[in-house]
Amino acid sequence: MKSTNRIGLLLGIVFLLPALFFSVYEMSALNKDERMIQQIYEKQLDAILFSINQYSDDVLSNWITKVEAAKEATTDEAFQKLLSLNPSLKRIFVIDTIQDNPVIRFASLDSTTADWEDKIQMAFNSNPEIIQQLIEFKKSGFQKTISLNYNWGNPLFHCIIYISQTLKGYQVVGLIIDSESFIHDLVGPRLQMVAKDQFVLSVFKKPTPRPLYSTLQGDTTSIQKESLTKTFWIFPEHELGIRTVGSSLQKIIDERTYTNLSLLIVLDVILIIAVILVFRNVKREVQLAQNKADFVSNVSHEIRTPLALISMFAETLEMDRVKSEEKKKEYYSIISKETQRLSGIVNKILNFSQTEAKKKILHPEAMDLKAATEDVLKTYDFHLRNKGFVYEFKNSDSLWVIADREAFMEAFINLIDNAIKYSADQKRLEINLQAEKEFGLLIVKDFGIGISRQDQKHVFDKFYRVSSGNLAKTSGTGLGLSLVKQLMDAQQGKITVESELGKGSCFTLYFPLQKITTTHG
Repeated sequence: MKSTNRIGLLLGIVFLLPALFFSVYEMSALNKDERMIQQIYEKQLDAILFSINQYSDDVLSNWITKVEAAKEATTDEAFQKLLSLNPSLKRIFVIDTIQDNPVIRFASLDSTTADWEDKIQMAFNSNPEIIQQLIEFKKSGFQKTISLNYNWGNPLFHCIIYISQTLKGYQVVGLIIDSESFIHDLVGPRLQMVAKDQFVLSVFKKPTPRPLYSTLQGDTTSIQKESLTKTFWIFPEHELGIRTVGSSLQKIIDERTYTNLSLLIVLDVILIIAVILVFRNVKREVQLAQNKADFVSNVSHEIRTPLALISMFAETLEMDRVKSEEKKKEYYSIISKETQRLSGIVNKILNFSQTEAKKKILHPEAMDLKAATEDVLKTYDFHLRNKGFVYEFKNSDSLWVIADREAFMEAFINLIDNAIKYSADQKRLEINLQAEKEFGLLIVKDFGIGISRQDQKHVFDKFYRVSSGNLAKTSGTGLGLSLVKQLMDAQQGKITVESELGKGSCFTLYFPLQKITTTHG
């Protein structure tokens, strides 16, 4: 396993694995928290609805107490007073005996008693089992109230009955209540006091979807959207509903869950990005260290070869072992060439070092790219032909750019040297000039062994050399293209490469065009 892969695995184990476990744990804890919050809310809402029901039941119990006291009187004056003080209480009736033809005592603020006596009689005849059930409760010492279902002529009217025991036997006492008036006048203020702008409390009558009463003015929310509903004890056909202000309970929980999950995901993404950046940086540093090691090895090899030749031929000449003048000249020529080669390697290293340290001062100025290119080709013509190369310079028009002449020559020569070094079979070069937007282009195309897509991403990195294939077999320091890139960057230019394995490479140098200014006389 490569060292960079080991580092990546280690970073994953140290950082990402704990983060993954932490995220899973937090999500699990988050779900538990949300369930707990929902349970707490439901219990709180249930307690509020219970208190409203209890309050309504207390109002009814208070009325029953007053009715019990009033029915002992011989007149209906006490009944009339109770009815006048409680508008939602419409009528009171007492059935003195439970027989086939019971005697009904009736109290009301209006005069339509006869019709109501008939309705009461028919309601009792329709529900004999309810009366008997209430009597059984009373015999057991428990007084129970129950809603007597009947069409009372008004859908908001409800009849609440209970059993009262006297010396003569049992009496059935009934209270005819206007549910809407009861809810608005008595329950409404209590709902407002409990809500306190924190909850919305509503009362619905089945099956009507819109609220009969709500603490929120203009509320049209249907019962299905309430967070929690409970049956209204004294009016079984009504429901008490409660929800939070602004949003439903489920929406609040969902928003909180979404927020927490979003924060958790963002933190995980940030951590993953940080690990990736650290890994890339470490990988780059490891690669740079490896490239430096390879650079030292390659430079040592590059320097050792000319030094060995210079030493060998110098020693041969020094010991006067060469007798013919022709051989001496040949050896002198070899020593001179290897010395130049050695100087070239040293100069390249020095130039790279100076350029990287920003110590190499360039002087960009107006330059005819065509003329400068022709000068380099004239100088290198013998060298190219000596290596068996043919070249073609296609452009014949002047192209003025802003460039440092020495830096241009060094960059161009580096590209020519690369083309010579990496062209084994087709020893041919095509050189062209173009103008593109704000740049003048020098294009150097060879037909050599080419560069893979993966290696194209790194060919301009310092000390980088291809570690596999035909390119790896060619000697070099790995500084040439990196130096060219630094020189182009220093001149506000750039270098690009297009290449395909087995078909050659095309390097393009971009120089800023000279801006033409016109004057008007």
